[in-house]
Amino acid sequence: MTSKDPNEPSIKEALKTVKIEDLKNIPQIPCARNSLLYGIGGGAGFGAIRFLARRSVPSAANWAVGSFCAIATISFEMCQMDRRNTVTKLKTKINEIKTRERSQIVEERDRSGALSAVIELPEHLKNFNEKKDE
Repeated sequence: MTSKDPNEPSIKEALKTVKIEDLKNIPQIPCARNSLLYGIGGGAGFGAIRFLARRSVPSAANWAVGSFCAIATISFEMCQMDRRNTVTKLKTKINEIKTRERSQIVEERDRSGALSAVIELPEHLKNFNEKKDE
């Protein structure tokens, strides 16, 4: 038989640290609301199917709770992964735009349909050319 560590907190002590204010902030956590809703729907569905198949309430309840936990966790993690990938892509695009120093070409057509191009330089290059001419 193993002896319990006296410094280890009990479940009662852990539950005392949970406050109502913590539960009120769940909607502000990205992905939490949808994940919980998916978990609730999936848990209810799996629990109902298990009850109809076995006619056992404890078994159906176990399946409902287990599937709720699994579905909510998986959907939360997938949403977080998608958010991280989106942020990474946005940071990459922002860095590309910041480091791009080439000129922009604006195409225009006159009345005859001939194509003419106007080259617009970025502001820092315009100032550079003016300073060079002086």
